[in-house]
Amino acid sequence: MKILVVTDDRIGPVMAGSALRAWELSRVLLNAGHDVLLAAADGSGHPEGHGPPVSSRARWRWPDAVLAPPWCLPPRAFVGNHRLVVDGATPLLAELAAAPPSPLNNKRRRTAAARLPLVTARADAILAAGEAQVELWSERLRHRPDTPILDVPFGIPNEDPTDEIDEIDGVPPDWDVILWWGGVWPWLDLETLLAARSRLGTAKISIVVPTATRPGSDSPHFSTRELMAAAERHGLKSPAVVPLERWVPYAERDRILNRASLLAVLHRPGAEADLSFRTRALDGVWAGVPLLLSEGGAVASKARGEGWGGVVPTQDVELTASAMRLLLGRREQDRCRRALASSRINWRWSAVAKPLVDILPTLPQTARSSLVIAVAAASAALLGPTRGEGRS
Repeated sequence: MKILVVTDDRIGPVMAGSALRAWELSRVLLNAGHDVLLAAADGSGHPEGHGPPVSSRARWRWPDAVLAPPWCLPPRAFVGNHRLVVDGATPLLAELAAAPPSPLNNKRRRTAAARLPLVTARADAILAAGEAQVELWSERLRHRPDTPILDVPFGIPNEDPTDEIDEIDGVPPDWDVILWWGGVWPWLDLETLLAARSRLGTAKISIVVPTATRPGSDSPHFSTRELMAAAERHGLKSPAVVPLERWVPYAERDRILNRASLLAVLHRPGAEADLSFRTRALDGVWAGVPLLLSEGGAVASKARGEGWGGVVPTQDVELTASAMRLLLGRREQDRCRRALASSRINWRWSAVAKPLVDILPTLPQTARSSLVIAVAAASAALLGPTRGEGRS
């Protein structure tokens, strides 16, 4: 089968977010024997490792099937005879609803909302990540109940990480590292982590936060200056808080992960947290780094059930500080790392994407709704205000 995988993100040796998911899903499909083309943003190139060709131009007349997030689909993607698999694993509307209002964010909300009527009318299958997302898409597709909704979360490489360790500039060799892995977005909660670190006083613990410019962006979303200003608000300075001022290549990220004692992802309460699947936390599963997570979302539930680390109430500084102390102890480190090692095989991309691989050869074109009604609804969404993603 000829499959076009589409992302609006930049593919290359350094990449983030939806680019990582598009790259890994395209590799799974390629390994399953399909002819795959990965269409990505301008400036994309081929990352390290086996994978499909990468192009900055989507060939819409070529594929038998298209796989893409909703917001990557132009109007022409909704017509034709190809199978359309919509990757709905990122709760973009909920993320945008949690972001500060701005002309750009308002436009992105309207554009994303305008895709939903077209998706629910035309999609032949939906990918979701976790039970909450499956439930949300089931509600959206209640008028087309035969449309398959596949739980295909984020995964980890089939290859195990190396044992190599990169030291981090600014972190003393004998200090523990709590790694904030990924960007600092409005729905996340770095402030609670910094406040909890301040409770630990002179303990030899460095909070390391990436501040480099995200691949595909022109400027850093959260700069070193902003990080150190946040640290100062909590009475912290280097090396208690250290910026990671380079974007780590995807193929080399295990070297930084291997330096960490904890991988922390804290969030604020809300619809985004409920629908989230914390993809950055899966790198901790891959590298065997214990996790410190906020309650809410599919990964926190898995972490609690599987013993991957600590799960704390949102915005609870004292319990977060207590969890940091506990998880940095040798007994908890050993326990968590054993649990993570035993879970690793179940989260490989070849395993989590199996429902997609299995259904593609026989995926029927399910009965589709009229695009006339969907186009009218999409036009209304483009012109008017949108609500946040959720169950209201």
